[in-house]
Amino acid sequence: MSYVTHLPAGVAAADGLTDEDSALAHELVRVWLAHKPRNDLRDDYFLGHVGVKDIGIAMPASLSRRIDPRCDWPRKAVLALANRSMFDGFTSSDEATRDELDRIVYHNGLRATYRKAVVDELTHCVSALAVSSDGAREPMPLVHSYPATAMSLLWDDDLREVRAGLVIQASRLRPDGRTREPVAMRMFTATHVIDLYSSGGTWLAAYTEHSMGRPLIEPMAFEPTDLRPFGHSRITRTVMSITDDAIREEARSEIAAEFAALPQKWITGTYSKLTSSEQKKYNAAMGAVLELTKDLDGDSPNVGQFPQISMQPHIDYMRSLAARFSGATNVPLNSLGVVSDNPSSAEAIYAAKEDLVIDAQNLNDTNGLALRNVAWMALAVMHGTTFAAERDAGTDVAARFHNPAMPSVVSQSDAMVKQISAIPWLAESDVALEELGYTSEQIQRLRSDRRRSQGTRLASSVIGMGE
Repeated sequence: MSYVTHLPAGVAAADGLTDEDSALAHELVRVWLAHKPRNDLRDDYFLGHVGVKDIGIAMPASLSRRIDPRCDWPRKAVLALANRSMFDGFTSSDEATRDELDRIVYHNGLRATYRKAVVDELTHCVSALAVSSDGAREPMPLVHSYPATAMSLLWDDDLREVRAGLVIQASRLRPDGRTREPVAMRMFTATHVIDLYSSGGTWLAAYTEHSMGRPLIEPMAFEPTDLRPFGHSRITRTVMSITDDAIREEARSEIAAEFAALPQKWITGTYSKLTSSEQKKYNAAMGAVLELTKDLDGDSPNVGQFPQISMQPHIDYMRSLAARFSGATNVPLNSLGVVSDNPSSAEAIYAAKEDLVIDAQNLNDTNGLALRNVAWMALAVMHGTTFAAERDAGTDVAARFHNPAMPSVVSQSDAMVKQISAIPWLAESDVALEELGYTSEQIQRLRSDRRRSQGTRLASSVIGMGE
């Protein structure tokens, strides 16, 4: 999907599209094209495909091309936060609803889907989750994720939800052998799901009506605002600028290291030029014994060596860049390869990651709302109802995430023991199991074991009374 370079003009004029939906498709295509350059640029930074942006002062262009250094800090900025946002299913006050949501999560591999979606979200500022049904698999809803490079969205300020969406579902290799073009797309509106597909060079449209009352697609936006409802990217302009500086510094450091490894020498007063070729220069520098004869006047040549280059200024500058990057992204310095000589205390380690934990909590809150909407849409598909009906059914639905602070098992267990001592009935709640770090599957198994154990005890007591 990420290698799709353009959308064919015929998509928005597909046979079978109404005039209103054709205008909507034109707008969606225009939005995709407008954001494509920046999305591709952020992909390049995330994947480490950005080379040296030489300013032409400290090193020749030929050297920078030979060295070709890279920097993965933008990837670290994305993954450091994504790794602290771990979706673990849904909770509900209704046990039947909770079981249905557990089935939806299991059949869709929604934890892995969320993982991909959150990485795309943080890279490009937004990703999307789309819901559909597959009659061949009962009415079980299907949930798919799409990155910004493979979809386009329009926002409705009044309803505060997506007005329409367009996603790329399938693509094929173009004649150049490197890029791809779409052959199947899907458009989401408040009343229909419209499949767009290429057949014999012509685009066709097929309508499927739904009664959801809203498009079957939900955005996951990082740090959305009223001005930018689709959020902001973790790979900001500041991140890209610091990364450019770091790549340039890596190139300078590599060149300086070459000179530091082979200090420059000088010789005056020789009879003939000893370093007339590259091989002679190397032999003169690396030879264990250097023999120089007197010149015609009987004078001896003078030999000296320039001071060895220090790498410390380069190390200090790289540390400075890492500190700036850490300040811009809240990624701890030690995660960027900067290690302190003095071991950090437990308090210092927690303080270093505190800002990142707060970012993860805010991310989970925002994405939790999006996942809740996806859950309501999935339940509506399963029950054959509407989004509003599931939302207003009076059943609480919420997304559950692991603690982004990632406390140790010992500290978390100790905290829960103290809480249960103060609130004894807390031990009977699944919340205690969640706080102890058990996954959704483990909690289900524990519930089953508890019911089986209770049943065994009840049967034993009944048999005992009969005796």
